[in-house]
Amino acid sequence: MEFAGKYARLWAMKVKTRCTSMELEQSELVIPRQLLCCKLCDEEFTKPCYLPCLHTFCQKCIHDHRQSSTDEEGYFPCPTCMTEVGPEEEDGALGNLPENVLARRLSVPSLDPVKRETLCFYCKNAGNFVEGKTHCVTCDEFLCNACADSHTTQEEFEDHQLQSEEDYSTHLEKSSSTASLGQQVLPVCCEAYDPLDIGAMFCVECDVSVCADCHVNEHAEHRCAELTAIAQHFETKIKEPLEELDNDSMEISEFLENLDSTEQTILEQKDSLKQNVKERTKQLCSLIKDYQKLLLDDIERRFDNQLEDIKTRRLDLEMHLEAIRGVKDFTNNLITYGSYEEKVHLRKKVGYRIRELCEESLGTDPIEIPSVTLMEPNVTVDTICDMFGTIATGDEPVAKEQETKEDLPTSQHFQRYHSFGDSGHGSDSMEQAETEPELVEIFEKTPRELHRQDSKQDGSDTDMLSSSNSSDKIKNVKFREQVQQNEFENDNAFNLENPKREVTLPAPIQKECIKGIGINEKGDIIVGTTSTIHVLEKRGIVRGQIPLENGWNIHSVSSDGKVSMTVPRGDNRFKVRVLKNDGTGHILSDFNVESFGLNFVTSDHSGTLIITSNRYAQIHKSHGKAAKSGGNIAFYGPDGHLIRRITNEDFHANLLEKPQMVVVDEKRHKTYVADPGSHRVIALNADGELVFEYGNQEGQEEIYQGPDLISIDKYGNIIITDKREGRIDILGPKGTLKKSFYMDDIPRFVGATPDKLLVTAMPDGNMKFYDYLN
Repeated sequence: MEFAGKYARLWAMKVKTRCTSMELEQSELVIPRQLLCCKLCDEEFTKPCYLPCLHTFCQKCIHDHRQSSTDEEGYFPCPTCMTEVGPEEEDGALGNLPENVLARRLSVPSLDPVKRETLCFYCKNAGNFVEGKTHCVTCDEFLCNACADSHTTQEEFEDHQLQSEEDYSTHLEKSSSTASLGQQVLPVCCEAYDPLDIGAMFCVECDVSVCADCHVNEHAEHRCAELTAIAQHFETKIKEPLEELDNDSMEISEFLENLDSTEQTILEQKDSLKQNVKERTKQLCSLIKDYQKLLLDDIERRFDNQLEDIKTRRLDLEMHLEAIRGVKDFTNNLITYGSYEEKVHLRKKVGYRIRELCEESLGTDPIEIPSVTLMEPNVTVDTICDMFGTIATGDEPVAKEQETKEDLPTSQHFQRYHSFGDSGHGSDSMEQAETEPELVEIFEKTPRELHRQDSKQDGSDTDMLSSSNSSDKIKNVKFREQVQQNEFENDNAFNLENPKREVTLPAPIQKECIKGIGINEKGDIIVGTTSTIHVLEKRGIVRGQIPLENGWNIHSVSSDGKVSMTVPRGDNRFKVRVLKNDGTGHILSDFNVESFGLNFVTSDHSGTLIITSNRYAQIHKSHGKAAKSGGNIAFYGPDGHLIRRITNEDFHANLLEKPQMVVVDEKRHKTYVADPGSHRVIALNADGELVFEYGNQEGQEEIYQGPDLISIDKYGNIIITDKREGRIDILGPKGTLKKSFYMDDIPRFVGATPDKLLVTAMPDGNMKFYDYLN
């Protein structure tokens, strides 16, 4: 009993000493707090998860944020950089984000094994230094042979487990390897895999760690290398794009500083011009107070547009900068604190995210501050309205009228200012033209009649002022929506010229017969030819190729890059297959259909097949199934059964004659169809109901000879192309015309990129990218 009590006291001293040593070792590992703390709760990570933008949050925090911020499509923004995250960007089941293995490991750092002395515990405390040959697993102490025999004979230690010194060394070496590498990050070939084995490798093609035996037996023909070599290669390759992000970050930071100065200058100009208008207003009598208000409202509108542009630009730049910082911090932390396995595991996602940011437009184009001034008037009684001057932007010329009272009717002073062209409103964006009606002076009498009437008036100043103060004439205005359609189109028709960049398709692709071209949501260019589907990045570099299977022919390529293939089966039957537009060649829809001809074939993201044709089947009681002429749009479910067929009978009008190209707006649940037979574009909702139609109307001037092509951009705008007219129309989501572009060449493809550029592909293989929303 005396021996047992002495042993218990010695054991307590040993445990206390070891705990103190462990705390000192952990305090030596200094990890930045921001690497281990969630930006939502500002606490240490609990089950850290990261988004596609590489920002990391607690699993519960990001789950709560997603519950409160997810829209109807399942998308939610990153709380830090506002990058949109969709369900398809999450791993596994819906709502399961990938775990940040780096943050998880650093939150609970492991200790390096310490070389221990192997002297007998009891003999050493008795003053004798005897080498221990046995290790007690329960007590974690070394014992000599004599003490080991007596140790297990005591009642309180009889259930202790002993092991030889060699077994202890082997166990310590394995636990040291596991502690240094953290939890398993990369998949392994088999249970025999040991990272410390000299023959352990990593198979790049299979993305798995392999032991020496599996390397020889199963991966001999694959590209294999050591984990350290792959990790070091990643560190070397990622330095250059990181430096590019550093430069981008510096440029954005400097530009944000200049925005403050620009905003202050605009505000000073705004205040100065408003003060000038107010001072000049004091020189006039009450009969021109309404004119003063019009000028002040015009100034507010002009400058508010500029300030709103700056606000939008600042928000975009700050989000882009935050996205860059997030990638930089994540990558630098991965390089600094990550293990080789973690670097290899995350290398693809980090590289893709950095490439995505490097290719994205910075938006640091200089902001031009227009020189808006109040022009000095030629102050006379005959031109009382010119005392205010006119608002001019930049170098916009303003003619000074020198006409007398008899030459210029008094009411036309107001008309000269409020006309669409002279007021400078034509330079505003089309979006504002839809939301903020503009005033256009409309008089019932013709200018000649007004001139004849004013020439008969008395020439006194008082009479002139009285006649100009007619409230009916001053208020005789109408809103922008009331202006005739041809006036609107003339003000918003442009020649398509001065492309921002050009890309030429590779020569091998040009030599083949191109069946169609599309651009997906990432900006990749999908080109379908007679034998191959080519995937190019936005600069024209080939990323991959998907050869067609024997017997399959490309039938259609949608504007968003989905490739549709068919195989005729006879008797109006077809085998139809639609591939996803991500360039992987994965199948979206694949089944047999019966159709009297195929004009265009595509699918939505859910796998619903959409087919347009000029005829469709109809059942007659007398002679069974027969083809009926008439354009139609058929929707087939993922199981191949017909969900809905839309014909002219559904519209009670002849809207469908030869429906061709189809494009689906997944976010707004709309389907757009171009029909060159009826010379219209129709929009359908999710239930197949008509939302709007746009195109030629009976009794009106013809707009299209087609249309031939149709696509949409990320904002829901519809891009309609008529090849024979050389015309490209931009319609808003509600079917209102925004802009028209004209070109001399006949394009093969027209669409839009995610970075707000209009794309035209010509038969010679040249693709041009234009600004079209400014």
